Amino acid sequence: MILLDTCALIWLNDDRSKFSKKVISLITENLDSLFVSSISFMEIGIKSKKEKLHIPSSLEEWSNRIIKIYSLNVIPVSKDIAVKAPMLPNLHKDPFDRIIIATAIVNKMKIITADKAFKNYTQIKVIW
Repeated sequence: MILLDTCALIWLNDDRSKFSKKVISLITENLDSLFVSSISFMEIGIKSKKEKLHIPSSLEEWSNRIIKIYSLNVIPVSKDIAVKAPMLPNLHKDPFDRIIIATAIVNKMKIITADKAFKNYTQIKVIW
């Protein structure tokens, strides 16, 4: 089971050249077990609204399309994840990323991310 962080989700759809060959291979081999946190869609929506990110349609249309195209499994932010995120060591300040890290820990998943701060959490395996 592989969890995509928000940037990896965006790049999967818009710019795969940002991925290493290892990541592209892993994604290709695991198309049936790619996951994303529902919080990533909130983060994308906020960035889009602030004009820090452009998505070509409404967030609802864009998210439905990318989920369908890549057969993504969406993990909601459960109570366990919400409780785990603020209890993590304060190695990453971004609340969205802390939720994604907690999602990986709670669900025992690997994470595809270019964010170097994720590697500070020894409870997860980062792939990049």
